Amino acid sequence: MPTIDITAGELPPPQCYASEQDRLDAYAAALIGNLNTGAEWVTSQTAPGNTALYWLRTDSSDRPIDVMKWSGNPTDLAWIRSSSEVVFAGTATGAGGNYAVTNSPAYPNAASAYRTGQIYTFLANHTNAGACTLNVDGRGAKTITKDGTTALSANDILVGQVVTVLYDGVNFQLITQKRDLTRQSLRQFLTYSSAGVTLSSFASDVLVPFTHGFVDPISGTPLIPFAVRVVLKRTAAGSVTFNGVSGVTTYTWYNGQEVDCLHFVSSGTAPYEKLPSFRYVADGTNVWVSVNLLGVVSIPFFNPGLTPADYQVKVYATALNPAYVAP
Repeated sequence: MPTIDITAGELPPPQCYASEQDRLDAYAAALIGNLNTGAEWVTSQTAPGNTALYWLRTDSSDRPIDVMKWSGNPTDLAWIRSSSEVVFAGTATGAGGNYAVTNSPAYPNAASAYRTGQIYTFLANHTNAGACTLNVDGRGAKTITKDGTTALSANDILVGQVVTVLYDGVNFQLITQKRDLTRQSLRQFLTYSSAGVTLSSFASDVLVPFTHGFVDPISGTPLIPFAVRVVLKRTAAGSVTFNGVSGVTTYTWYNGQEVDCLHFVSSGTAPYEKLPSFRYVADGTNVWVSVNLLGVVSIPFFNPGLTPADYQVKVYATALNPAYVAP
């Protein structure tokens, strides 16, 4: 606490004063007062001598950091920051998606509850692999969520990332969310690629399902892709040559290369003559693909003819993000 030291100064030479008040005034004017403050506040979870005052917190170099006031509320009994509601807590500790941070002084202390609306910022010490929690000053772990109450997915928090969360009364909602194509109201798309099945596993004009798995990320309802691309991937060693649908250009097809199935049309046998060799229909679960093998393996398109076991059918499907807003 501050102290005041008073010492006597020098009175003027003896003289007659008109009144005793004049004599007292002369004596008071000669007094010297010194105010010694010392350390008025230190890192502590104990109440200061005067809880009615606001206290200035400084760092080790005497730079001002926070203006704080002691809260005597029974649920607090702690220092409350009045200059900022964003508390930077340094680098987190913990592992496996369980983050912990420590403030100096603790905020709130172990006897007080998390304050709804309080924002904490910290540096992540590891990348999350799924659902996460945050424990501030040992007060208790609370779930970190996004989009309200949705649990975090892998890599929503990256090592070294600046993470900002707000306590909503139940969970810590993640403010610093990375750009996520499934949640942006922009021209964004979901893309799916099937591992494919061998062409030899098809029977002529029999529908084969390729599960696309598109769902609305908000409602969970199935989505039907608006664009589908069917390709043949050569899986055999070496190469083969084939003609385009016009019969003019010759292409060389190498191992691992994919060719769009629009290059192939049926030939030679009604009612399939000049129809696409590959046809598809999509629903909320699958892209159904049928193949007219006669059109694919016919000699006019290949030299030598295509061997079905050497090729894999793949499907690429695209669904529009339901949050998309047209410009």
